[in-house]
Amino acid sequence: MSSDEPQEAIEEGTLPEPPGDGGATDDKPGRYLVLGTAALAAAALIVAGIFGVQWWVASADDNLALAQARDDVVQQGGAAVRAYLSTDYTNPDAYFAGIRAVSTQDMTDQVTATEQNFRKAIADAQTRSTPTVLDVGVEELDLHGGKASFLAAISYLVSVQGGPPTAKPLRLEVQMTRVGDAWKLSGIGSVPLVSGQ
Repeated sequence: MSSDEPQEAIEEGTLPEPPGDGGATDDKPGRYLVLGTAALAAAALIVAGIFGVQWWVASADDNLALAQARDDVVQQGGAAVRAYLSTDYTNPDAYFAGIRAVSTQDMTDQVTATEQNFRKAIADAQTRSTPTVLDVGVEELDLHGGKASFLAAISYLVSVQGGPPTAKPLRLEVQMTRVGDAWKLSGIGSVPLVSGQ
């Protein structure tokens, strides 16, 4: 090769080929990268669409309102049970005011009918009790009728005649009625405890 040969190749318009695989370029990794990115973008779009549709369906579903109502029954029902079971012979007025605040008118009338006898009983026995609501299980919830019922597991401490408090378990079945925006206690009764053997 002479020193004039590259100059001649440039003048003729052709360049010498680089050494290697005969001049073929390898662009396969770049193509795979573009295709992989496009596939991931398409998958992300599909997933976003699916979750968007599910969110839209859930926002218009009655189950959301039902779940909120159930939570309201549990919260307001637990407060009503605590009001009914929290007795203090030194302040019966607060006890009966608490009961009236969480009760329907029918229950308030029943409490008023027996109030004097109950006041005398807790004053004579010098009774104090403090309940703890352990669990509430909603059995029935009718949003359209405004009725609900639940079972409550209670543990409460009872002190009589100034003695040491003793813990007692209690199971209650409670009926609630919606009055305006609030759930009010419309019935309460004990459920027998069954011991496991």
